[in-house]
Amino acid sequence: MRETDGERSDEEVSLMFSGGIDSTTAAFMLSKRYRHVHLLTYSNGYGHYRIDRTSRRADELRRVCGDRFSHTILPVRELFEELLVSRLRDEYRRWGSAFVWCLGCKLAMHAHSVVYNLEHGIRNMADGSSRSTGEMVEQMLVSVYMVREFYARFGIDYRTPVYDVPRGDEIAFLRAAGFRMGVRVGDRFLGVQPKCRPGELYYAAFLLFNQPPGHDEERIAAFIEEKCAVMDAWVRARVPGAAADAADAGK
Repeated sequence: MRETDGERSDEEVSLMFSGGIDSTTAAFMLSKRYRHVHLLTYSNGYGHYRIDRTSRRADELRRVCGDRFSHTILPVRELFEELLVSRLRDEYRRWGSAFVWCLGCKLAMHAHSVVYNLEHGIRNMADGSSRSTGEMVEQMLVSVYMVREFYARFGIDYRTPVYDVPRGDEIAFLRAAGFRMGVRVGDRFLGVQPKCRPGELYYAAFLLFNQPPGHDEERIAAFIEEKCAVMDAWVRARVPGAAADAADAGK
């Protein structure tokens, strides 16, 4: 872990990184603005596999963009269990949908990202959320807005640089730059990023038959609001003074 002097850098940014089309394009875009991009990959301990693919993608980014990237794999199992897994049956019955798995997992990742940024003195955070994959519960606009507010509590600016970039433009750029594209199925590319078995099951109907799951925005917002209270306490317990740091960053 790198020691900091309490100052936060505007020359660095962290990025949730799966190595897929969206996060790879986001990494390239961010490398043009920031001196250093911290690529953060996560393992939830429940069905994630082929996480090693992200290291290969990070190497490709270094080849194309230069040595502007570091790559870290963060285990998020403990918090994921606290947020959801330890009472999964009750959570499913309460919210009436398996969206709780994917969204609970992503929220655990966001909380870990806040801690990483605070510990490394980084005030900028990004992910590869895209309007073209807005059927995914964690990439709905309500989810993006509420997550942005959570980061702001700790003085971190959260952004989604490719949200409005057409997917066709992303694909054309990555292919022209020589990135591995994997096996194309529709507008998805298999074999280049980690996989999640529960997530694959939840979105199977969409991937196979183009039938996206239905998500109620009010229910999603209520779920995120409730979990953010747990995440807030978790972050502050691991980074003493986080509230004061956030106040100072806002001045």
